[in-house]
Amino acid sequence: MDRFVYIILLLGVTFNGAFAASCNKTLSPKTEILNSLAVSVLADSDKKESTDLKYVDGFSLRIMGKYHPEKNYHRLPAKFEEIVRPAVWSLSKNSSGISIHFTTNSPVVAAKWKVTRYPRRANMAQIGTSGLDLYCLVDGNWQYVNSAVPSGLENEKTIISDMDTAYKEFIVNLPLYDGVEYVEIGIEPGFSISTPKKSTFRTNKAIVFYGTSITQGASASRPGMAYPSIISRKLNVETMNFGFSGNGRFEESVGKALCETGAGLIVLDCTPNSSPETIKNNALELIKQIRACNPEIPILLVESIVREYAHFRKSDSSVFGGLKYIEWQNQELRNSFLKAVELGMSDIYYLESDDLIGADHEATVDGTHLSDLGMVRIAEKISEKIVEILNLE
Repeated sequence: MDRFVYIILLLGVTFNGAFAASCNKTLSPKTEILNSLAVSVLADSDKKESTDLKYVDGFSLRIMGKYHPEKNYHRLPAKFEEIVRPAVWSLSKNSSGISIHFTTNSPVVAAKWKVTRYPRRANMAQIGTSGLDLYCLVDGNWQYVNSAVPSGLENEKTIISDMDTAYKEFIVNLPLYDGVEYVEIGIEPGFSISTPKKSTFRTNKAIVFYGTSITQGASASRPGMAYPSIISRKLNVETMNFGFSGNGRFEESVGKALCETGAGLIVLDCTPNSSPETIKNNALELIKQIRACNPEIPILLVESIVREYAHFRKSDSSVFGGLKYIEWQNQELRNSFLKAVELGMSDIYYLESDDLIGADHEATVDGTHLSDLGMVRIAEKISEKIVEILNLE
């Protein structure tokens, strides 16, 4: 059927549905038939578009953001199911920070993907939780193109169409708070898609972030807005996201995975999830563990942000989330840092919480988890420190 016809049908459905709803009336049988016809036509159109595209498995392209070779989109390899706590293992199967890197001259880029749970999170957009977003390398900088909006467990979406046919380099970022069973990238037949011939990253080793729900990506609107991914694009370096929501606790079991990554820098951002006692007991031991497996790797410790509601709670150091409690957490982190320095460890760095997410109190969605604004701000501050540590200027 002609595209003009089903657009008219769709407009008719929209008008009739809106009119009936405004009058609190049931749609007439005639309108119901019109609805069914329009939906059927639109479904056929989507189906036709799908069959016209050629899809390739994401694993035939370059996978970034994971260190192990297993053919899955998990952040930890299978052996860690017996090493880390069950909560950490479950969260490690979320694909946060993992991306697919490719080059194509196709005028269309589409995606098919299946997620494992399709969870609904009150403080996150569904695109961030279970969707994809696409970036293109433009004049040496990664530019956002569009998002693939999920609608359930199995999805198929055209992300961008009507482009010119010059070769372009793309990154598709995978969901932040969902597991992924498969991803396929679609292009128009007659065009090519392949792994980029050379890496555009400035360093050979990834920067690994071990942290909390904020590190994992809460509450970014889409996958590419988690702060480790922003840093990856900003500095043009590969990053790996070891953010485990509610479970960033400076653990020795996760330290084993950190040692296996071959990272060029490890950022420890676990303070918000860790009690002062946990920080006192675990942080220095984790630093020692990392140093034992790699004596030269730089380590950056990041203080906890101040939760917005802490400014209004009673200042009691025994109350989680209160201002005094957060100050105690950060003091224990600083104590661990100073002890590491006293032990003669070099290349240990520290980032205070001052102005990490700005001073206007507008950087979170729920008092704790960061909006896109907060993610951009914390990425900026941590990026400045990384540039200093790795001499990237």
